[in-house]
Amino acid sequence: MQLLSKSQNKVLILSAISLAIALAISGSIFKIWQLNKPCSNKSEKRVGNNCYKNLLVTPLVIGIASPPKTDNYDTLATYLQNKLNLKVEIDRNTPYRQNSQRIANKEWDIAFTRSPIFSIVAEDNNYLGIATMYPDNPYYRAALYVRADSDIQSIADINSNTTIALGSPESAPTFHLPIYTLYGKSLRIGTGYSPTKARELVKSGQVDIASSRYDLIKDDSQLRIIHISKAIPGAGVYLSPKLSQEDRGKINDILLNAPGEIRAKANYGVGKIPDYNELKKIIVRTESILSCPEFKVNSLSLEKTVNVFCKEQNQQQKTIQGQVTEYTVLTSESIEFKVITPAKEVYRIVVSRQTLNQIPLNPINAVDQSVQLKNVIPKRLGDGSWQVVITAPDQLALLSDFSLD
Repeated sequence: MQLLSKSQNKVLILSAISLAIALAISGSIFKIWQLNKPCSNKSEKRVGNNCYKNLLVTPLVIGIASPPKTDNYDTLATYLQNKLNLKVEIDRNTPYRQNSQRIANKEWDIAFTRSPIFSIVAEDNNYLGIATMYPDNPYYRAALYVRADSDIQSIADINSNTTIALGSPESAPTFHLPIYTLYGKSLRIGTGYSPTKARELVKSGQVDIASSRYDLIKDDSQLRIIHISKAIPGAGVYLSPKLSQEDRGKINDILLNAPGEIRAKANYGVGKIPDYNELKKIIVRTESILSCPEFKVNSLSLEKTVNVFCKEQNQQQKTIQGQVTEYTVLTSESIEFKVITPAKEVYRIVVSRQTLNQIPLNPINAVDQSVQLKNVIPKRLGDGSWQVVITAPDQLALLSDFSLD
């Protein structure tokens, strides 16, 4: 074997050192380029490896879910604008049913949710909770009520001819809680009524039952309460994940240290964000009812009796195993997985982002992975495939040892 001379060894060592230095320099240059690479969206700024909203280019947007009076927040907006030396706007034109979409799309930089339903949407979309709304009343209860002279004394008296006026599906006390409470019943359901309109309908005898926050009706002598729910957590104030950590820190400090009269007018205060786990379980149950073929919210009517349960609930439930081949974003709040079994059957698995967050399961990581579906009732689709709607986190799980081969 031929040995290298000292001079040759020295050349090799110097070459290796030079290569290492060159690689280190090129790596540093690439890293610097990455850190200084402009964001594709001109309204964003780069901080580290990520892009965030540039508040020097676009205004800071305050969103108030179902605001009774947006002028209650004008003073706060002015205060923020002066403290930050930035332009601040209030979203005044969002219809109630579009609040979830605004939050999911990260269109609100500061979200005053005013409802636990929208608080859950904010948390599911990585908003940061910094304060509670209505800090003097962090919890409340929902109540089913009838006219004071009604023959209905309790839930047991409800039958297929009973009528009930509910609110929007985005409301916990006027929709989710009553649907949850009435599970298993058959009655006539109208939706979309404001709390004031529902009270008018009950008092006039046009509707038998309605649902409301307990504190809003408890002293009304014309009404009688037949059911009171468990305590429901209140709402919070959230900051968008599109804001940089530095901007969120500044806004957090300004909001929490604002003068008391400004905080009182905007209905928020210092406090821990409530735990929504129990309410999420209730929502899972109501969503399972909403997925019933005969229970379509848009077709509910005070003239038509509907079951507050799925007729298919007694059908045999199945356990299915297969491989995820792709996923599709159906809406901002739901995902569809395409799953193929060893027998080459195709299942389209519809699951809400909220449920995915509870599993937890990242759609991207699920592709090419094997899954198990438990306690599900597939529905045959026109193209020969099957649809499964996941309504509970324990119905869907990733498998480590399973193959189509």
